[in-house]
Amino acid sequence: MTKRTTLLAATLMTLASLTVPAATSAQAAPARPAVFPGQWCTHHAAPCVVSATRNGSAITESDLTYVVSAAGSAQSNGDFLTQWSIADAQIHGTYATLAPGDVGIPFSITVNVGKHQPRVTAEYADDVGVTDTFDSQAGTWDVTVSGTAVEQGVNADCDAINWTCPFNETNTIVAFQGEIHDWQWWPDQAQWNDFNGLDQWTSAELTEIPPQITGNPFTISEQIGNSHELNGVVFEGFWKAVLPNAFLVDMGINDPSTLTSAGISASVGTGTVTVTPGPTSTEIAITGITFSRRIVHIKRGIITPTAPTRLSTRRASATVAYLAFRAARPRGSYIRSYEGRCRATHRTTRYGTARRSPAKVTSLRRGVSYWCQVRAKASVGYGPWSRGRRLAG
Repeated sequence: MTKRTTLLAATLMTLASLTVPAATSAQAAPARPAVFPGQWCTHHAAPCVVSATRNGSAITESDLTYVVSAAGSAQSNGDFLTQWSIADAQIHGTYATLAPGDVGIPFSITVNVGKHQPRVTAEYADDVGVTDTFDSQAGTWDVTVSGTAVEQGVNADCDAINWTCPFNETNTIVAFQGEIHDWQWWPDQAQWNDFNGLDQWTSAELTEIPPQITGNPFTISEQIGNSHELNGVVFEGFWKAVLPNAFLVDMGINDPSTLTSAGISASVGTGTVTVTPGPTSTEIAITGITFSRRIVHIKRGIITPTAPTRLSTRRASATVAYLAFRAARPRGSYIRSYEGRCRATHRTTRYGTARRSPAKVTSLRRGVSYWCQVRAKASVGYGPWSRGRRLAG
């Protein structure tokens, strides 16, 4: 499962796995993209618009309704930021918007971002998918973003310093717009490609882009805000993200292919959290968020192995026992070994280790019955003990 794919035109790229030091995030708070209808690649240098669609039909440069724009600039923190937008040219006002009937309608845009490799994206949209295509002859990248338009309040009516929004926002828009980053603000250049495919999309406002990423293992914090109501109706927003496996490794999850939903801890104060691990990335969806002030927190959860199952015991001699079991399931960290133990009242607990079933336990006392268990060990520590099984004396 992934929402992000990379296509390589006439070239092949290799991404290396990397180690991670502790680091802190820079902040960038660019304004909402404006509408610049002249930025098509037919007569404008990159970043520029290659193509766009609404509900599967092409939006052309001469379209009388839909205006498509893209603009890029180097940021003071080292990042190269490209902003894009699709808006309805027939709706006049201060803010770029689509028509109310466009809520839930699928749109797409392809942007040539130039020679700046796109690594991280963020969108005001839903059901987002992103495809990166590299043209080796031109040395440039095309980024295609698809998704559906969402209704929002206007973030300019919120106070980003005091972090407050009007209780009931009546100045609403319909948005399909976003940002593309090359992530060169990150202090360890060797880790830039670990962020390839990090994506977030939302219907809420005051989203901090890029998110705050700190610590070792990494923790993500994302400030989001919105009015409690839109036009008198309680607003239930969402925040969704895709975390690439290389990034999960940096979070201390060294075996992302075995990650379970317990391995990512995500919260925002309200709403429902769903964590969906996949072979190349993990998707986090937080829906039904109601607002005053909210912070999304994402950190590493439980990634120790599950308990082994189907334990059986066999006494090979008076002092030696074998504990057979079905292997534990990893939950984000490789299983390195197993530990068995046998306990008896007023007797020394005996332990044994093994790479796989069975585990051998020695130095038992003749004629003494024991209660035995097994647990798995990963690089982050031990999982829980299995259910016990009696070993006859």
